[in-house]
Amino acid sequence: MHWRCSCQRNSATDDRCGRGFSLLRLDSYDSKQIQSALTGIGLRLQIGFLSICLKSDVPEFADSLPILYGRYPSSCDEGYFDFDISVCHTSGFRKLFRRSVSFELSGSRPFMPMAPDHAHALFEWGLNWTIGANAHNHLILHSAVLERHGKGVMLSAVSGSGKSTLAAELCMRGWRLLSDEMALLDSSLQLIGLPRPVSLKNSAIDLICNRHPNALFGPQARDTHKGTIKHLVAPERSVIAATDTAIPFLIVIPKWEADAPLAIESIGPGQTAMHLIDQSFNYSVLGGDGFNRLTALVQRAPAWSLKYSALDDAVDALESLISGNA
Repeated sequence: MHWRCSCQRNSATDDRCGRGFSLLRLDSYDSKQIQSALTGIGLRLQIGFLSICLKSDVPEFADSLPILYGRYPSSCDEGYFDFDISVCHTSGFRKLFRRSVSFELSGSRPFMPMAPDHAHALFEWGLNWTIGANAHNHLILHSAVLERHGKGVMLSAVSGSGKSTLAAELCMRGWRLLSDEMALLDSSLQLIGLPRPVSLKNSAIDLICNRHPNALFGPQARDTHKGTIKHLVAPERSVIAATDTAIPFLIVIPKWEADAPLAIESIGPGQTAMHLIDQSFNYSVLGGDGFNRLTALVQRAPAWSLKYSALDDAVDALESLISGNA
């Protein structure tokens, strides 16, 4: 299924990115305006090229939005959107026993309900699923994406490898965040920006908090199926430059390992392609187009494996790779 719009443009001034309606930073609105939009016509939230109509009757979720997305263009008025998403209380038999919330995409509920204080994490997971299941005009790969000195770097790794922790460290050191979870590659082999809060788990939360005391975080979600979750707010520079693409320059497969010495090894295009296929959301859906984009990507961007135990070592290694001194 290819990318499709969820509603018609509402005026002759609307453009493809949904900017036909008035957009202000979300933190420009007061809590009553945000609450009214969420429980009424829907809050329009702009994340890069993506526009969402967001509804919710969950106070905990409404409170978290200005923290996590306060820097993002938004509107409390009607307007164009790509996806109709709700994070709302469940009803019926389940509600009799305890409060729970569900993620809905156009009325469909792909996940089990969760506790209200997990609503913001549920939204992030649900949005990942929504993009991966629908944005098939892009090749979508499980990867963090950052840009440094005009060069796009993909951090592609399985869950638990430390990818998000490394991405958080890099963006706190001035690298531009394009994405924490997904590399979106368009038909011209450009990496598309979709900067969102960086999801940190368990011990990584304290690690980044201690290294960067001024970092801004959203609320903590305890006892989720992934443990304790806390989201690092995307840097303002990354949000402002969200629509700027990046040229793939490096593919890095990071792996954190306790007490491991720093190790960097070059990986050939064939092995890299096999790794990326395993980490793709929609390679098989795209067929020949997916094969062509993936082939062109591994031919353009050299790949390296990076094993480390110290974040400073990993950052120094990536800086050397970017400058060509590895």
